[in-house]
Amino acid sequence: MKNYLPDLTWQEVDDLRNITDKVLIPIGSLEQHGPHLPLSTDTIIAFEVAKRVAEKLNIALTPPINFGFSIEHMDFPGTISLKPLTLSILLEDVCSSLAQNGFKKIFIINGHGGNKAIIESAIQSIKNDLDISLYSFTLLNMVEKVFDKIRESPRGDAGHADEVETSLMFTICPENVRTERCADESPKFRPYLRLEAAEEGFSFAWRMKEVSDSGVIGSPTKASAEKGKLLLEDLVERIAVIVGDL
Repeated sequence: MKNYLPDLTWQEVDDLRNITDKVLIPIGSLEQHGPHLPLSTDTIIAFEVAKRVAEKLNIALTPPINFGFSIEHMDFPGTISLKPLTLSILLEDVCSSLAQNGFKKIFIINGHGGNKAIIESAIQSIKNDLDISLYSFTLLNMVEKVFDKIRESPRGDAGHADEVETSLMFTICPENVRTERCADESPKFRPYLRLEAAEEGFSFAWRMKEVSDSGVIGSPTKASAEKGKLLLEDLVERIAVIVGDL
């Protein structure tokens, strides 16, 4: 990729920043995604969206941040979680470095819902310290309207390693989906209904083991590459329009 910072020399970055002051930072997590998806699912999705937006708009792209705030998944082997303060400081250091290098408009592409509140708090703090513009996109929130038009899983049975994420992974890297291990699981207790909770304006603390035995919330068996393509194209187009306009 011509605008991917790790692949460039410092002279090439200097040339790039004379063309654009915009940069994308993908962030995901390393956390369980059921028996059928890899731990890096959130990062894979965020990075793919960011790569496509960067190519479409000819703007800079950083490597993905591979760890997030995933404490709710710590009962499952392989999950690595940062503390909220650690993640916030990491974002501040990365954004500060980018600003010092001339990138004054920073866009965070977030693939993990658990990062959302920390990112929003961090960019507000960074904005207070630096004269730059910062924005964030949380993909699973953005995709809900399109998903509602094509979903087969019932409302409330979507949340993690589900029809959405599995469809996106079928599109991005189908070789990493253990199709034979896909199994649906509804949440054990109804207050988990994420969309209804959000609409009522309340939230609650939880652990995945309280909600799901397999680590899945939803219906991955209803996922398809066709659905993933629609979801991915919608995300890239909508984000590209916003980033391009700002």
